[in-house]
Amino acid sequence: MRHRGWIALGALVMVLAACGEAPPEQAAAAPASAAPAAAAPSLPAATDEAGLRAAASRALAEQRLYAPAGDNAIELYLAVRALAPADADVETALLELLPYAVIGSEQAIARGNFDEARRLLDLAQRTDEALPALARLREQLVAAQQEAAQAAERAAREQEEAARREEAQRLAAAATETAAPPAAAPAVPAATQAAAAPATPSVPTAAVPVPSPANAAPAVAANPPPAAPRPAATPLPQLLSAPQPRYPPLALRRRIEGEVVLELRIEADGRVSATRVLSANPPGLFDEAAQAAASRYRFEAGQAAITTRQVVRFRLPKAG
Repeated sequence: MRHRGWIALGALVMVLAACGEAPPEQAAAAPASAAPAAAAPSLPAATDEAGLRAAASRALAEQRLYAPAGDNAIELYLAVRALAPADADVETALLELLPYAVIGSEQAIARGNFDEARRLLDLAQRTDEALPALARLREQLVAAQQEAAQAAERAAREQEEAARREEAQRLAAAATETAAPPAAAPAVPAATQAAAAPATPSVPTAAVPVPSPANAAPAVAANPPPAAPRPAATPLPQLLSAPQPRYPPLALRRRIEGEVVLELRIEADGRVSATRVLSANPPGLFDEAAQAAASRYRFEAGQAAITTRQVVRFRLPKAG
């Protein structure tokens, strides 16, 4: 039977992993570092069954269970099984090693090492194509990759926003320095000015003609006319259709609720032409689903385009 030994050993390995035991690839590194430096033996040919068996046993003894790639116990036993498919001992060895590949793939996903996770999942599938955990692990890998891509995109946007703010502050500071008036000269006391001024003969002061009312400048009205009233704000159009957002599978599995505050641009014909995330709780988990749903909203037609805010909430169905 292909799954004999799987349940007992798999449970033991899961318990050890939950207790924080170091991954097998780290355990394999310890003996290698303590041993004196020696040239690694070359791998046997793919048709050398005896050599492959010896290499697989050596890798197993040295705790190279699934790493490094190409020279580990699982891959070497798979090569032996290709030459001797009816060997029960090889099949048992592979089934005993399978839980380690599963745990290693989960740890690689958690670390963000997606290439290593894919390699280990391929090893697990080659060992047992009917393994029930394969579908779950591949779905977990896809979700983790999407999360990492969204986080990288958010970090890039935040860096770009910070650079724009810094540039705007620099330009504003430069404009302020350019527009600043020159420094005023220090005030000179009146007595000093009088002493420094040359004496001039006194001249009879002539009467200064007072301009007639006809030539006088027009006076500014004391009470200016009231300003024209500002136009009233465009009323928010009525929401006619609001499709329900698709609940992200990762949030559904983890039983997470949240909400996203969006900025919507509603055109005069009532369709939503643009969406922008203003805030989200938790960040990044519901953003895409909220924007996808809001882009399908339909409002009643109005006289002009308008920008408004909309909150999209994600709530789990009540039990029972």
